[in-house]
Amino acid sequence: MPTTTTVVETLKNVLNEANPNKISDALAKIDLGTMFTAVEYDTGTITGVAGVTIPGNGALLVQSARVVTSGTGASVGTYLAGDSAVTPLLPPGGASTAVGIAALSVDGKTITFPNTVTRAVIRYVPNTVVALTEKFASV
Repeated sequence: MPTTTTVVETLKNVLNEANPNKISDALAKIDLGTMFTAVEYDTGTITGVAGVTIPGNGALLVQSARVVTSGTGASVGTYLAGDSAVTPLLPPGGASTAVGIAALSVDGKTITFPNTVTRAVIRYVPNTVVALTEKFASV
């Protein structure tokens, strides 16, 4: 007898196929409108931490990150967010003279700077509400 394989229908598959009978449910499930809106998050004054938690479902991508205040003066300035494998880096002369590097966690929920910060402003695109790898079921 031939073997049959059942393909798991994920949100990613449904969105890629663009089947008009399923697409509206898939778009509603991932909260697409929210994903198209960049958000600017100001931590306000926080206890000195290197890893800042991004609210909600985290970030799909970080457009910019700026350390406003820190116990280490050279840490104040702008950072680009690399992937989780990057080592956070403070450039020679400090982040106010050149761009520093921060690391974004795999789940997009934490951005880690090279030194502790006491206030940061992070501009990001929110992550999907439901992972695209989740099984698809109509809303």
